[in-house]
Amino acid sequence: MPVIPFADRFEAIADRRSPLTVGIDPAPEVLKAWDLPYNAEGVRVFGLEMVEAVGDLVGVFKPQIAFFERFGWQGLKSAAEVIGHARSADALVIADIKRMDIGHTIEAYAGAWIGDDAGTPVDAITLGAYMGSGSLKPVVKRAAEHGAGLFVVVRSSNPDGILLQTARQADERTVADALADDLTAFNQGALGKTGNGPCGAVVGATLDDADEVLERLPTSLILAPGIGAQGATMADLRSRFGRAAAKRTLPNVSRQVAAAGPSRKALRETVERLAEDAFALRG
Repeated sequence: MPVIPFADRFEAIADRRSPLTVGIDPAPEVLKAWDLPYNAEGVRVFGLEMVEAVGDLVGVFKPQIAFFERFGWQGLKSAAEVIGHARSADALVIADIKRMDIGHTIEAYAGAWIGDDAGTPVDAITLGAYMGSGSLKPVVKRAAEHGAGLFVVVRSSNPDGILLQTARQADERTVADALADDLTAFNQGALGKTGNGPCGAVVGATLDDADEVLERLPTSLILAPGIGAQGATMADLRSRFGRAAAKRTLPNVSRQVAAAGPSRKALRETVERLAEDAFALRG
């Protein structure tokens, strides 16, 4: 059976539903607001309820694995159940893990999440690249072989990240620009029918200066956190990213959606509105 690249699968479901990416972030204050216990059962119920409420509306779910790992093996078991439930709703799942290492260790991280033989198979994962973009090559290889996606943090919106990401190398490129160039190089030879490869990038929707790095990522899907509680809107994203990049962006909303719960009706109304706004980015 042929492997369908993540970028092509995303394109199909974004057209059918929406490119909206809903974060499943069972933070302590969220569980409290939902009257759920701060334990593995609480994160399990929260995640399952999110999928039950809006799974037919959402193209992509992004569980923040840290909130599940907090409760050890029981929490990871809960994460696996939530992920399985989301995939059974025909949604794509990005495990937000932001792993980073070299050699056999990064290979093991990839094997834990990517491929049918993975411990917990998902459609895509997030990664860090501070150990050098070359350290990502084993993950890129596995992702291409299994039709998975990767989202590497390139430009984050937190103030502490700006100094590092905009530092200039000897060739005058910023660290972020150099990483973007490497991701584009990695995608060559692994492009899907949509013209995008397995290596995507995380670029904050709150950034006013993201245009240059986005121009260096012509074959990458863009995961854009920062919409909603962090202050950015879908209109801001279109304005800051430009039309071409906005069309291949996964706008991520987490806290704004969770704040509408636990009422399923309110969750659906919120997601329907956000999904419509996200779909307009593709026009």
